[in-house]
Amino acid sequence: MSAAKSVFLVGVVLFFFFLTFTSVLTSLLDHVVSPTDNLQFMRALQYFTIAFTLIVGGRFISKINKTSAIFVSFVAISIEGILLITTASEILRQAIVFTMSAQFSFVLLALFIWFWSTTEPEERGRLTGVVGFITLPFYFLVANVLLENLDFVWTTLLAVLLTVGVLFALLMAPKKTLAREKSSIPNCYERRTVILYSIPWILFSLVNATLAFNVSLNISAQVTPSFYLLLLAFQVAGVAFGALVGGVVADVFGRRPSLMLSLTLYGISSALLGLTQNNAIFVVAYAANGLSWGILSMLYVFVVWGDLATEKTVEKMYSIGIAVYYSALGVGLLTPPLSQTPFIVTSLASCLLIFLLNIPVILAPELLSSDFSERTRLKLHINAVKKISGKSKNQG
Repeated sequence: MSAAKSVFLVGVVLFFFFLTFTSVLTSLLDHVVSPTDNLQFMRALQYFTIAFTLIVGGRFISKINKTSAIFVSFVAISIEGILLITTASEILRQAIVFTMSAQFSFVLLALFIWFWSTTEPEERGRLTGVVGFITLPFYFLVANVLLENLDFVWTTLLAVLLTVGVLFALLMAPKKTLAREKSSIPNCYERRTVILYSIPWILFSLVNATLAFNVSLNISAQVTPSFYLLLLAFQVAGVAFGALVGGVVADVFGRRPSLMLSLTLYGISSALLGLTQNNAIFVVAYAANGLSWGILSMLYVFVVWGDLATEKTVEKMYSIGIAVYYSALGVGLLTPPLSQTPFIVTSLASCLLIFLLNIPVILAPELLSSDFSERTRLKLHINAVKKISGKSKNQG
């Protein structure tokens, strides 16, 4: 198998692991927490544990062998999965789940560093777009269908199975991937640039975990369960296509236009949900919301932090970027319920905040080099010519 195909397949497994293992850990925590405990607080604590381990891991992960660390961590997670099934102590089970959460974040950071070291900036958007297009529908099926019907034992076995899958993916990867150093220097690494790109991601993550979550709860209470399932299906389709479209736009036109497109779509969908109580509008708004979420999440999780990173700061960039996502989830769980707040207020507040996030993106410099568009189009043209010439030879 070629190195390019290996990188792509490992990227698919990486992102699927990133999304699905988070849901598995949350499901495991639900199984080991007794009804007398505060489940919301325990879930928030789990997210904060992942975020804290990411920040700590970003400080010292560059000093260890990442390949060995990944294999050791996965073996440990598998052993802990067996202990979860065999032990009857509730406290021990909770401790194991939190330990697995910390190990997951450390392994996740190592895998993202591997991804950064195997991709060129001009191709990172399209690659992640295709990865998201393939991966996201399967993740939503696992998180919203499969995990809902699995008991504690099978959920634990799924966690172990995911670790085994990533181990096989790493065996398929180019042998020197994790040790390879990145020689290219990013265009923008100044503190001002990092801040301008960080503000939209931080506020979007908080809005998504608080105001947008309240909007979703209100809509689910207004419509029938079957229609709400249809809305989720349109949203999932939007997320998948958003990842694909956003990746292409990011590589051909730049990171800033792609991010502004996603923020604008998110603001429009929030306004539609608040201003119009109509099922047809709900469908359009959920699809637009999915498109924006697919673009923004894929670009930030995979692309933006990699573009901002240098060889010395790649661990720090990815650790902070991903930690923001999990911290926002924890904050959302600890935030007082917004059920008493009028539906239109939360919708329009989401719309206003998201539209304002275009300002720092407009002020930020483009992360790719000035001639990235020409070089990207030239590569696409060369690849198209190669395919045509290859078909001509085969026919001849």
